[in-house]
Amino acid sequence: MFTSDEQAVVEPNSDLVAMALAVIGFVIFISVMAHTYQVYQEKTYIAQHYDDAASLAGLLRNDPLLTAPDRPDLIDAFRVESMGAGDISELKDRYGTRYDFSFKVEAPPTYSKVVGTSEDLGVSASIPVTIRLNEAEEMPGTLTVKLWER
Repeated sequence: MFTSDEQAVVEPNSDLVAMALAVIGFVIFISVMAHTYQVYQEKTYIAQHYDDAASLAGLLRNDPLLTAPDRPDLIDAFRVESMGAGDISELKDRYGTRYDFSFKVEAPPTYSKVVGTSEDLGVSASIPVTIRLNEAEEMPGTLTVKLWER
């Protein structure tokens, strides 16, 4: 079936296509592995620091700068709206020892307020709260805290 023919012609460029395909495959493999590792690192960071964000949200829910004076279980929208730079820095000095943070108080569809500025990457946690919009109206809402390393 097979014959031994010693008179074949060898082309020097025939191996270049196979070598190029092997190199392209290797580059794609390395890039996929690098992306997978980066996503793993981000997910690990989120998993490690989610509890920190949730506990900070619990502390902010009961903070006197945000709550109504007569009812410490209500977040007062008027107090949140009237917070100045000094109040925000006081909160960050009190709670932001290792992390920098911002938070959002929201009672859809009528009220939403973000306090502070945040980085693009961070860890967020939300907890349910009751928000006093005015003296006659209270609504269920959420307090979302986003934190990131300094």
